[in-house]
Amino acid sequence: MSESSNKQIKLLHNLPEELVLRASSFLPIQSLLQNRVVSKLFRHTEIRSLDLDFSGIFSVRRSQLEAINVIQNVFNKHEGSEINRFVLCLKDIGGEEAVASWIKICIAKRIQELVLDFSKTKDIMETAIDFSAIETVKALHLRWCKFEIPDNSPKGLKLLKTLSLMRTEVTKEMIDAVFRNCIHLESLELIQCSMHGLLGILANNHKKFKSLAVSYMPNLMDIVSYAPTLECFKFDGYVMNVIFSRTDALKEANLQYNRNRRNYDSSAMVVANMKHYTKVYVLATTNIFLEAFTKRYVGGGRLEKRSTTFKFENLREFKIFFKAPTVCTLFDIAEFLKECPQLEHVVIDIQNFTFAPRLEFWEIHHKEEIKKNNYLLKSLTEVKIIGYKGHWHELDILEFFVKNAPSLVKLELVMPKNAKSKAHAPDYARINFIKSIFPGIKVKEV
Repeated sequence: MSESSNKQIKLLHNLPEELVLRASSFLPIQSLLQNRVVSKLFRHTEIRSLDLDFSGIFSVRRSQLEAINVIQNVFNKHEGSEINRFVLCLKDIGGEEAVASWIKICIAKRIQELVLDFSKTKDIMETAIDFSAIETVKALHLRWCKFEIPDNSPKGLKLLKTLSLMRTEVTKEMIDAVFRNCIHLESLELIQCSMHGLLGILANNHKKFKSLAVSYMPNLMDIVSYAPTLECFKFDGYVMNVIFSRTDALKEANLQYNRNRRNYDSSAMVVANMKHYTKVYVLATTNIFLEAFTKRYVGGGRLEKRSTTFKFENLREFKIFFKAPTVCTLFDIAEFLKECPQLEHVVIDIQNFTFAPRLEFWEIHHKEEIKKNNYLLKSLTEVKIIGYKGHWHELDILEFFVKNAPSLVKLELVMPKNAKSKAHAPDYARINFIKSIFPGIKVKEV
């Protein structure tokens, strides 16, 4: 199938028609349905598809009822003994009985991956299905779909490797039951789930658990992980206390910290959590992380330095997202980067952010600090700035990198097309000076 379309047709012509029809009956359902529409040969092809992916069912304009009828017709005519994958995305609530009947057919045909996404309906879908009793499923993704484990004792899920839940109620007992029962679990994702207090990850005896993602769960107070094999941790939300029993295997951290509505200073908690991420190879975070890491002006012409200094000896890739409001400047970026001796790639995302017209901290304190300190970034080879608008402080950042990264190979500026009207008048003299140091600067519009 990697050949050109003409070669594919020639190959098919050389095969017996019965064999072509038999083989096409196992195509992913979207391809099979397209073939039935465009070719008489495939119009009455039997349906034995192992992959029933209906995520694009609304790419053709149709109502919810029409979509349900299309899917129902497929299940009515499915003659295969197995269904490996079923993906369903509905845009309106309704059809619960039909959905339940499709899932039951999938269960009977030894489903391995089940993806149900009802997030567009803006209402939780409740079915009569006990998802925790499915014996063959290896990947279970439920978006806006109720998930329960009766008596916290699952009858199935023994083969489960991936569990992703969105907008459903989760309890401590449920999570404990998952880790107690699903010994092959590799990934757990909780998005906008309702849970209070403590999220405990009891994976001491798991040898394959590698990824944990927690997003937008404001009622959580603490996350405590006993997972010695954990390699990737993703967090999105207000800063909270996170404790890892061991971080020997942790390679990647994605910490999308958001500003709490109550405007309390979360920097102490960010610093308390920071020790867990000093050995990672890849780190993505927001300016809230940098605010906690660096010095702060406290009045009287003094700069207060954090009492604890962290080294990120293994870090190779760093991505920072700027979100307003913040007092972060180039100084904060530079102070962090100098603690990353192996850093090779840096991405600074300022798409939804503009440096203030006046940067008092920078002008009064940070600018001089930059001049006094040594920020030699020996390993840095690539820098990318997303959302570049030609602001004078953005040019400060460019100049910093071209002067302090002797191994720099690539410096890319990504300017959104719709930001042209908001872009600052270019300082050509300064831009030419920066280019004289590093001529390889590339500007790309997206």
